[in-house]
Amino acid sequence: RSKKWARRLLLVLLFIAVFGDFLANDRPIVAHYNGDLRWPVIHQYGELLGWVKPYDDLPGRSWDRVEAQFAIWPLIPYSAERINSRSGRFKAPFSRPRDSKWTSTHWLGTDQYSRDVTASLIRGSRVSLGIGIGAMLIALLIGVLLGSLAGYFADDGLRMRRHKWLGGLIGFSLAFLYCLASWWPFITDWWWLWQFLSTIALIGLLMVVLQQLLRLLPWPWMQQVVSIPVDAFLLRIIEIFTSIPALVLLIAILGIVEKPSLWWVLLLIGLLRWTGIARFLRAELLRIRQLPYIESARVMGFSDWRILRFHALPNAWGPVIVALSFGVGIAILLEAYLSFLGIGLPLDSVSWGSMLRQARAKPDAWWVAVFPGLLIFVTVLCCNILGDRFSRQR
Repeated sequence: RSKKWARRLLLVLLFIAVFGDFLANDRPIVAHYNGDLRWPVIHQYGELLGWVKPYDDLPGRSWDRVEAQFAIWPLIPYSAERINSRSGRFKAPFSRPRDSKWTSTHWLGTDQYSRDVTASLIRGSRVSLGIGIGAMLIALLIGVLLGSLAGYFADDGLRMRRHKWLGGLIGFSLAFLYCLASWWPFITDWWWLWQFLSTIALIGLLMVVLQQLLRLLPWPWMQQVVSIPVDAFLLRIIEIFTSIPALVLLIAILGIVEKPSLWWVLLLIGLLRWTGIARFLRAELLRIRQLPYIESARVMGFSDWRILRFHALPNAWGPVIVALSFGVGIAILLEAYLSFLGIGLPLDSVSWGSMLRQARAKPDAWWVAVFPGLLIFVTVLCCNILGDRFSRQR
């Protein structure tokens, strides 16, 4: 029963995060103005993407000063970014600006910057859940790749000629250094993704070129087949990552970043949380690789890569799902820690952790700390309940 309620609460939070602009916004959802039927919230997405220009016939370019013939407003007629000077700072719940309608009530009060707390909570759900899910997707990509190789091939299953092994190692090392020098400055921009993809292509090309060059060397030992200790190599990497506290490492890295952003926090948390997925998947595949149906597939002549992709890996997703469930909650907590300390996200970004930071300015404003703290608690608890239920089902 607890699993059902946890799943429902997480679905509600995801719905709020995705459709938050239709729930809290200082623009109407639909309005009839100057003889035209307009969709201001959808138009807002077009402005952010640069597809359309802002409306130029609005008084002060603000919809709250417009007398439209017809308008449907969101439930919360406030935006998380807009400062409401008429409302005042740290106003208690159920307060509202003077000479305003009841629909303008601040149901959960205002914060340090006179912003509506309810609108900030809705916007913060998108940031916090986005970082939690996005970081774990990055961790899933890395963990599944390394964990599957280490678990299935172990230390003696992956064999290749020495020129391929050395060429791949040297090519990856050089491409990694190029990666740090090339797309590191672009990490705060959308275009860093294209730079990253080009670096991946460079890694593959450089590895192939070096392998072919080493193959031409007149050394017999370069053609010998050797075993690659993938499992031992992965375990050493995991020991290095787990020996350093994640929060301390995040604070150290983000402290030297010139312009921290949401993408920095998401990427770094993902790069630090893959170890759990890799360890669980490695342990499961070490068990599966000894089962009879894997041996039967080898006898039938299937390649190791085909067996891993179509037979071993699909049956090893149980522990991965458990690690993902717990990992999302941990990623949300890490983001909350960083935002509470004022590290990582820009100061104008709204998240549950940044809202908790404002409570230090006025401890009497209990609503600024209670509501975001309660949402963090509920979200992490739901993720842990789902992870615990998945682990018991196994």
